[in-house]
Amino acid sequence: MRKGLTIIEFLLAFTIIGIALIGGSAFYYASSKNLFKADITRLATWKAIEKIEKIKALDYSAIQNETENITVGNIQARRITTVNENPTPQWKEVSVQVIWNGGNVSLLTIVAKL
Repeated sequence: MRKGLTIIEFLLAFTIIGIALIGGSAFYYASSKNLFKADITRLATWKAIEKIEKIKALDYSAIQNETENITVGNIQARRITTVNENPTPQWKEVSVQVIWNGGNVSLLTIVAKL
C-alpha cells in the first residue's frame, strides 16, 4: 500500500483551498470598505450635529444660509446650511447637509424665536 497523495488529490485540495482564499479575501475587502464608509458617515453626522449646536447658540436673527468646505476624517466635504423661515409663528427650519464623494448626511431642526 502506497502512502501520500496522488497528483489529482493534490490539485483538488489546492483548488478548494484557492477558492476558499479568494472568497475570504473578497469578504475581507467588502467588510473593510463598508467599515470605512460607516466611519466617514459617523464623522459626517458629528460634523452636522456640531453645526446644529452652534446654530442653536446663535441669536435668532443671525441664523442664515451658509456653505463651508470641511474635512471629514481625511476626506474633503461640503457642509451646507439651509434656512427656511416661517413668519407666523416665528420659527426657522434649519437643515444641515454634509456632502462628500460617495455619500451624504442630512439633519433637520427647528429654531423658534423667543
